[in-house]
Amino acid sequence: MGQRILLYTGKGGVGKTSIAASTACSLAKMKRKTLVISTDPAHSLGDAFGIDIGPKPKKMTENLYAQEVSVNEAINTHWNELKGYLTGLFQTEGLDPISAEEIATLPGFDEASQLLYLRQYYDEKTYDAVVIDSAPTGESLKLLSFPEAMTWYMDKIFPMGRLAARLVRPVWNTVSSMSIPDDEVFKSVESLYEYLKRIRSILSDPKISTIRLVMNPDKMSLSETKRAFTYLLLYGYPVDSVFVNKIYDESTGSFFKGWRSNQGEIIKDVSDSFTDLRIFKVPMLKEEPIGIEKLQKMSDLIYSDSDPLDTFSKEKSIQFLKENEKYIVRLKLPFADKEKLEVFNKGGELIVQLGNWKRVFYLPTVYSDKNPVKAEFNNGVLDIEMK
Repeated sequence: MGQRILLYTGKGGVGKTSIAASTACSLAKMKRKTLVISTDPAHSLGDAFGIDIGPKPKKMTENLYAQEVSVNEAINTHWNELKGYLTGLFQTEGLDPISAEEIATLPGFDEASQLLYLRQYYDEKTYDAVVIDSAPTGESLKLLSFPEAMTWYMDKIFPMGRLAARLVRPVWNTVSSMSIPDDEVFKSVESLYEYLKRIRSILSDPKISTIRLVMNPDKMSLSETKRAFTYLLLYGYPVDSVFVNKIYDESTGSFFKGWRSNQGEIIKDVSDSFTDLRIFKVPMLKEEPIGIEKLQKMSDLIYSDSDPLDTFSKEKSIQFLKENEKYIVRLKLPFADKEKLEVFNKGGELIVQLGNWKRVFYLPTVYSDKNPVKAEFNNGVLDIEMK
């Protein structure tokens, strides 16, 4: 088995940090060299282990390392990749970059730095597994959609900016103190883009990466999990399981009888709704799983005889089909609201928008000269006919 990336995400407070950390402990015990990395700005990974971790990988025990991502540290680590991009960005605004702290406030930079770490660890092959304790759902979706957004920028806006700079630069630099980025800066931006595009392909490859949803058995958590699952499928990311955490069992007594009944209804809804995914049911523990020993016990309880690195579902979220001489783009969007779903063609691009999330599809070559002519949404499946 090659290197694996496991990303755990869910609503804030559902226990994804404990599940990610316990998974990493289990993998280390199985002699897989493992890094568990927190990309949540409100880091709690150190709390789970009961020890300070810091922004660089720290050895916790044999085969187990942990890291809490710092944007400032990422800037220093990946400065060679980023300096041209940042120089161009600031020059365009007529400013000079002053400090890492100020650079770290740039929109999207948090997401870019985290993706650069993932690309680094995948290329170096230092670890058998990288387990990601991701930020709450909304921030995770921003992280995972960032490469897609940059792809659109690089394909549509960047070439025009580069051409304009080449045409204007000779005159502009003689009449203004504000310099226009040179070609080396643009090359650096292209390099950064290639890095991000590569990590996008890694994260969307089910043989390498898996996204796992963590929730509690309550209605708000279930609703957010359904939305997250749908948005992740829209972007083509592989999701293989749902972890229902903090389930009350019979030992909680009569006081929690009503809670157990409500949770039972939610758990049934989960089983009925996520039929293609593996459902892991995690009981409410009698004590907090803090420290490697307790995290290991939690993992044994969760996975039993299963290997955490297995892929528990191989369902394809996007398919390109030819049926009766018709070319079809089929998207699985199980919990999408039809009223919030839009499909349109803009400048030859296929664009699917669901609420606030939009994806521009870069189609296979055989579809490149075709435009959407019809779209049908039935039973959570969107079929787009191309002609």
